[in-house]
Amino acid sequence: MKVDDLLDELTELLSEAKDLPVVNKTMVDKNQITEIIDDIKANLPAETRQAKAIVADRTKILSDARKEAEAIINVAEQKRNEMLENDELVLQAKEEAERIVSEAETMAKKIKNAANNYVDSLLERTQQALADNLADFQRKRQAVIQAKKKPESSEEE
Repeated sequence: MKVDDLLDELTELLSEAKDLPVVNKTMVDKNQITEIIDDIKANLPAETRQAKAIVADRTKILSDARKEAEAIINVAEQKRNEMLENDELVLQAKEEAERIVSEAETMAKKIKNAANNYVDSLLERTQQALADNLADFQRKRQAVIQAKKKPESSEEE
């Protein structure tokens, strides 16, 4: 069950609670409230785990990008070494090898930037979702607080 649903259930439970007019209190089932709070606690870490998974994905993406860049650089260096062995093509080999290494480094930077942008986007969306859930939680809690105050104000009038 989602946190929002649990908070709705908690709000409904409180709104259906019986008022005790003599002591100006509301009677609720403690076990039901405790179960709902436990369920809320159990569901919040899921969003935390999701954020951790995103960070782990970022690490894997960066690691894969580094490996790919290293492989490209190794291929470039091998090509450069092969070209250097041929005396007639030494100058061309150096230029080509430098170009390939430069391209590989540029590609590695692009991959790293793309991975960082992707992970940042995921983290931003997760942060927004957590902020939205927190704001919703605070609104619902405020509604519960207001619901608790209503019986007191109606009896005082």
